[in-house]
Amino acid sequence: MPNESENNNGVNTADIDESCTTCHQYFDKEDECWGNYVPLTRDEEAILEQMRELKAKVAAVKKRLKEIESQSGFQIPGDVRDRDRISEDQALWLEQTQVMSTLREEWEKLDIQRQEAAKFRMKILGHED
Repeated sequence: MPNESENNNGVNTADIDESCTTCHQYFDKEDECWGNYVPLTRDEEAILEQMRELKAKVAAVKKRLKEIESQSGFQIPGDVRDRDRISEDQALWLEQTQVMSTLREEWEKLDIQRQEAAKFRMKILGHED
C-alpha cells in the first residue's frame, strides 16, 4: 500500500501535492510545476505568439513582392528620389519593401524581449544567477 511519503520518479509525492507560488505567478495553470518541467512563462508565450503573427505578415509581404516582381516589364527602381519616373508597380514595390523593413525591426525587438524573458525564466527556475 503506497503512503504519502513514497517517491514518485524521485520526487516525494508530499512535495508535489501543491504547485509552488512561483508557478502561480509566472506560469499558466496547466503548466505549473507539480514536480515536472515547466516549458515557458506567460510572457514568453505572448512574445512567441506575436512573433508567429509577425511571421505570417512577413510571408504575405514576401508573396506580394514576388507577385509584383513577376509582372512582365517590371524593373526594381534604382533612384527613388525622382518619384515622377517611378511606375505604379515600382511605387507599390517600394512600399512593400518599406513594410518588410519595418517588420524586420519589429522582429528584432521581439527577439530581444524573448531572450530577456527566457533569461528571466532560467533565473526563477534557479538555473542562472
